[in-house]
Amino acid sequence: MKTTEHGIESSGDVEYLHHLRLMALLQELVRVKGYKGAARVLEIDPQTVTASAKTGQLSRRVRQALERALQEGAGSAAERQRQRNEALEARVDGLEGGHAALAKGQDELGKELRRRLVAVEGGIEALRRDAAQGTGAGARAEGSGEAQAGARRTGGPSPLRSRRRREYPDLVTLEPAGDDEEVFGDAWPLIVEWRELKNVHPHRGKGLSWLAGQERLLEVEMALLETHGMTLPPEKRPLRGFDRDGQTTWRRKALFNTRRERARQERLRQARRVLTLGLWWD
Repeated sequence: MKTTEHGIESSGDVEYLHHLRLMALLQELVRVKGYKGAARVLEIDPQTVTASAKTGQLSRRVRQALERALQEGAGSAAERQRQRNEALEARVDGLEGGHAALAKGQDELGKELRRRLVAVEGGIEALRRDAAQGTGAGARAEGSGEAQAGARRTGGPSPLRSRRRREYPDLVTLEPAGDDEEVFGDAWPLIVEWRELKNVHPHRGKGLSWLAGQERLLEVEMALLETHGMTLPPEKRPLRGFDRDGQTTWRRKALFNTRRERARQERLRQARRVLTLGLWWD
C-alpha cells in the first residue's frame, strides 16, 4: 500500500480509523457510566452495549448510536474542545470589553480636554475684552474731562456724554442695546441671528420646517458657547470652567437628536413620494 500526501492509504483505512474512534467513545462511556449508563446515553439495550464493548464488533444499530452521540458532543475529547472554545470566547469577550472601555475612556478624556480648552479660551477672550474696554473707557474719560474743562472755560455744555461700561460683555441678552456691536465684537452677527431665531422659532413643534429651524438655533448657540466663549440666558452672570458644561452638554445632545430626526423624516418624505409616484406633497 502507498501512503497518500494526507497520510491515508485507502478508503479502508478511513473506515478503520472511524471504527477505532467509535470504539474509543464506547469504551469511554462504559468506563465512566457503566454498561447501563452507556446504554441510556446511546438509547440502546445494555446487552448490546456489553457485547459490542467486549467483542469490538459494532452492529449497524450500535454504530449509528455512537455516530449520533459523537455528533452531539459526547466523550472527553469533545468536552475538552468545548472547554477550549469557551475559554477562547471568554478571552475574546474580555479583550473586546477592555478595548471598548479604553476607547470610551479616551473619548471622554478628549471631550473633557476640549471643554477645558474652550473654557480657558473663553476666559482669556473675556479678559481681553475687559482690558480693551478699560483702556477705551480711560481714554474716553480723559477726553471727556478735557471737553468738560473746555466747556467750563467757555461756559457752554460738554459735547461728550459719559457712557456706562458693560458689566458682563460676554453675557448674551435678548434685549438689544446701543453698544451691542461694539461690546460683542466678532460674535455680534451670530447674536443678531440668535435673537431673530428666538423671536420667530416656536419652542415646540414638529415637521421638517420646525426641525430645520431648531437645528440652526442650536448650531448658533453652540458657536456662541464654544467658539466665542459667550454665556446664554437664563444665566445672569457669565459662567466659567465646569459651570459652562451644563449649557453645552444638553445642547450638543439636542443637536444630535434633531439632526437624526430631520434625516429620518426626510427619508420618510422621499419614500412617500416614491410610493405615490411624486403625488405626495408636504
